[in-house]
Amino acid sequence: MKNFIEVGSIVKVNSLTSTIKGYYRIRSIRGGKANLAAIFGGFIYHKGIPVKDLIECENEWYAQWQQSESYQCM
Repeated sequence: MKNFIEVGSIVKVNSLTSTIKGYYRIRSIRGGKANLAAIFGGFIYHKGIPVKDLIECENEWYAQWQQSESYQCM
C-alpha cells in the first residue's frame, strides 16, 4: 500500500465526511483537490474533492475485483 496519494491512485472517499461511495482513480490533482474518474475508462464522476478526504485503497479494491464475475471470466 502506498503512503501517499498521487495521480493514478485508486481511492475511496472517507465515508464519514461524504456520501460518495465506491472506488475511483485519480485523474488530476490541483490545489489540494482531485478529480475522480472510473477505474476502467476516463469518465470523470466527481471534481474538486479535497485530497485530505481520500483514502488510498488499491489492495482493497483489487481483492474485491478478483471476486467479481467479470474478473473470473477473463
